[in-house]
Amino acid sequence: MIIQAWIRFQGYCGWLSGVLCVLISVGAFAKEIKTNEIVMPNAPDWLKQTRVEQVTNRIQHKLEWSTRRVHAIWYTSQEEFEKVHTLGPFAAAVAKVGAQGSSIHLGPGVDQENFDAVFGHELVHIVIGQKYKDAIPKWLEEGLANHLANRGKVDYAWLAKQPFPDDVRDLAHPFRGSAAGISYRYKASQALAEMLSKRCELENLIRLSVQRKMENYIQTYCGIADLNKAFREWVQKKK
Repeated sequence: MIIQAWIRFQGYCGWLSGVLCVLISVGAFAKEIKTNEIVMPNAPDWLKQTRVEQVTNRIQHKLEWSTRRVHAIWYTSQEEFEKVHTLGPFAAAVAKVGAQGSSIHLGPGVDQENFDAVFGHELVHIVIGQKYKDAIPKWLEEGLANHLANRGKVDYAWLAKQPFPDDVRDLAHPFRGSAAGISYRYKASQALAEMLSKRCELENLIRLSVQRKMENYIQTYCGIADLNKAFREWVQKKK
């Protein structure tokens, strides 16, 4: 079985700089899903191609982008999954965009229940990397990915009880620390995305950001002079 897995993944190892080669020792799935945008060489049995296409099409439609080829790799071992990123044990999945191509790495915690939200979240990162480069501010990117992927609701009552950051621009990924601290940063960033969606039609704001950095438009297009003050008022109002 290990030999068969090696033969199956041999063509991917070079592209992923050897990272994928470790999968031959973790009992990788054998099912392949391949669409116009996604190559998933080791998908779990419960995942259907139509589901992958539905999530992909939804994110592409929201961000008005045809995703360039993405390799999506599943991991059955937490240890092997953590070898491909430096985000610690709390990451469920990671996306990478670079000169050699784009990839999504799905950890053991991704399952039938959360796949759409997690995979959609990572696809948002892929599109931001491919289309917007650094136009989307890092302090908003995680929240934007949560918002567009419908990855849960913000508990504003809980959020309002937490210490506000000195500056929302400190919410930039990567997030480190305790699970509670990381959760706060994700939810605070998502609350920012929801605030911008309400104040200035987020889709249009994103569209404008193809030409210039989004931060240049937040004050002029959204009418937000003080982002930190606006965020505090938004959370207090929504709680």
